[in-house]
Amino acid sequence: MRLTINTRLQLALNLVIVTASILAATGMVLLVFWFEKSLFYNHLQSDLLDHVHNQQVIEQPLVLKMTDTTYYKLPRNDMSLLPKQFQGYPEGGYEVLSEGEAYNIFTHKEPYWIHILVQDQSEFERYEVMAFSGIAIGIILIFGLGFILSKRLSRQILSPIKSLADEVASLTKEPKNKLKNHYPNDETGQLAKTFNHYVMRVNELLLREQQFAANVSHELRTPMMVMRGSLDMLAESELPTAVERQLNRINIALEQMQQQTELFLQLSRTPDSLSGNDELKPLAELASSQLEHWKPLAESRNIGLELNVKGEQASQPASMVIAVLNNLLRNAMQHTVTGKITVELTERYLRVADTGSGLGVEAQAKAEQRGYTEDSTKGFGLGLAIVKQVCEHQGWQLRLAPNPGGGTEVTVYFVATLRE
Repeated sequence: MRLTINTRLQLALNLVIVTASILAATGMVLLVFWFEKSLFYNHLQSDLLDHVHNQQVIEQPLVLKMTDTTYYKLPRNDMSLLPKQFQGYPEGGYEVLSEGEAYNIFTHKEPYWIHILVQDQSEFERYEVMAFSGIAIGIILIFGLGFILSKRLSRQILSPIKSLADEVASLTKEPKNKLKNHYPNDETGQLAKTFNHYVMRVNELLLREQQFAANVSHELRTPMMVMRGSLDMLAESELPTAVERQLNRINIALEQMQQQTELFLQLSRTPDSLSGNDELKPLAELASSQLEHWKPLAESRNIGLELNVKGEQASQPASMVIAVLNNLLRNAMQHTVTGKITVELTERYLRVADTGSGLGVEAQAKAEQRGYTEDSTKGFGLGLAIVKQVCEHQGWQLRLAPNPGGGTEVTVYFVATLRE
């Protein structure tokens, strides 16, 4: 699971605080041990040697009790005066724990005598346990305070970044000329300036594209209306058959031009802005009407044109489906010499399969690029690029694959999550 920047920053600050606390606590513990060993042990060793020197003249066993220490001078063959827990230690200093009590014992041996200095360290041990407990509690408290502090620090440090992220995210919901908030003069401020420049450039490009689409639509519709009126007037006149055939071709071309103009105008808008503007029609009805336009061309080339409808058909945006079908059928006609072109419809997808020359692996990967040509005589890119643009606009999915019977199979899935 990927952690957020805020979480990672908190963890880093916590780690620094806890590490520093542990290092400080370790230093304190080592200091206590050094103090106990260096000062206590050296001091007691010195006291024992002083007692040995001062009691040299005494030739009998001696037990000298002081405030917290007891000095023993005993014959090496008689340890009856020495408590059992202190017996048997070789020369040197030792720590003795007995029945919840703690003692430091130092032993010095001579040929006939043994000198022992015992100091009660019970109170010091209790203080030592209290000190270690305090250190442990301190580490826990520092960890808790560090967590709170790191949370506040990370929130303050990342506050400008979060504000910038929220404002940038809001750009997709409502149009803005630039970011409105003010940011500190640091990396965040530089990033905000870069975003402002980018947003202004995008808005400028979008405005130009919208103006271009509106101008083209307006300028093209007027001559097309004139052409439509002229064709309607000519249709009422008695004309030779050859002239009527040419007028019919002009009429079909004009209809396609009007459809393409309307399509490009709609593609320049967002899908939300088109809600209710594009008429929904049954898919089978749209496909049947378009195939009627292409049948004369298919028959003139001896190419079969079939429509297979499976199951019930949902209604789809008319202009978008017509654009997709026309471009796919045009590509199929261009690359099919013999055989047939099949249009298959289901509730989930629209598929156009031909028995033409087909596409290689490399060509399949590049065919959706605008203007791509596999060779000097075959063009795929413009038609499929338009189909791809329509699919992206509507949230559909486009897939190219070889036709099992030879040729190419192009499928448009109407729901992105549905697959065969």
